[in-house]
Amino acid sequence: MRMEMRRCCWWLALLMAGAAQGATLNVTAEYNPATYEAEGAKFINTTPCTQFPDATGFWCSTTATVETPQAVRFDANIKRQVKESSDSREGLHYLGFPGARDVTLVKQGGGASYTLKFIVTAVGSEMNVGSVPADATISEKGDCAYVIAWKNSSSLFVYRNVKESASASGGRCHGQNAGAVGKDLTISSIYLGYKLKAPNPLAMENGTYTGKLTLSMGRNQDFDFGAGTYADTQLTVNVTLKVRHQIKIDFPAGGNRVVLQPPGGWHDWIYRGKSNTPSYIDAVLPARFWVAVPYHASLSCQYLNSRGDGCQIKNDKNDHKVSVQVYGTGIRNREWPIYAGKTDVYAYHRILADSSRPFRFVVEKNSVKEMMKYPGSTYRGDITIIIDVAIN
Repeated sequence: MRMEMRRCCWWLALLMAGAAQGATLNVTAEYNPATYEAEGAKFINTTPCTQFPDATGFWCSTTATVETPQAVRFDANIKRQVKESSDSREGLHYLGFPGARDVTLVKQGGGASYTLKFIVTAVGSEMNVGSVPADATISEKGDCAYVIAWKNSSSLFVYRNVKESASASGGRCHGQNAGAVGKDLTISSIYLGYKLKAPNPLAMENGTYTGKLTLSMGRNQDFDFGAGTYADTQLTVNVTLKVRHQIKIDFPAGGNRVVLQPPGGWHDWIYRGKSNTPSYIDAVLPARFWVAVPYHASLSCQYLNSRGDGCQIKNDKNDHKVSVQVYGTGIRNREWPIYAGKTDVYAYHRILADSSRPFRFVVEKNSVKEMMKYPGSTYRGDITIIIDVAIN
């Protein structure tokens, strides 16, 4: 049995929150059906790119999938003094960052959990120094590669890419400017480039998945922005991943084959000495539906009946055929027939979540009576149920 499904959609929302007095960042993403058809299931990052400082290309950029690096900014309040020291944490520029971290996403209401990987790809800061040195050059050492620097009359801005060799385990970037030595320094903004290794949405049920990642900030912590005092000592990353398939259907293993039998089975029928014809023979194919839009249902038949609206199965020893009626289970467990050559719209515009929607295949009594004239034979036929979302 073949099942066709078309155009499914997912939406992803990621919230990053600082500690008790920290800033909150909202990062959004969604699944693009057109991209799905071309490249496979991908979450698309749609976070607005709010540029600060107002220097084109400084750090903010649009992106495609969540696996492509994107940058965000959050407020900070870290105060220290720039010193000439063997301790690089006391220099002008110091950025320590963590390695890749796993976030466990748990489905609200119960169900499967998944792992999302949060990977730091870039890091930067806004450093307020009162008056910027005439020569604002900042050296670059450690686990970052120079990307860009910018300045205004009172602040220095740096943004550095994390070297790929350090993205998994974490590292530090640091540099000095001789003209800044002795100056009081306040870090008021932190720039964070990241990418996500997200679960495959095709393998996920509809629902909302949440997880939390807590990262420490301070000396030798997950994020270390140099020697000084920190108003906030942790950064909390709250992840909310929403999956809303337009339509998703799961069948059990072996769901491509059904065997029609009388109520109780042929064994029960034969050994209880029943001589009359069964009132029907049938089989049920379980299926779990997640539906966010109305959908079409129709049949494609290997053997089409004479009216052209239903399927038949054929005796493997002769050309005798009988009709098989196919039903789907609707709301309130009401059965509705599915036809060949005729497309009806189902689901009544209701959103169904994790709903049991079995299919039933039935040969009625008169046809069963005809089949019993050929004992020892088998009737077979391919019946394809075609499900397609109703998109205008």
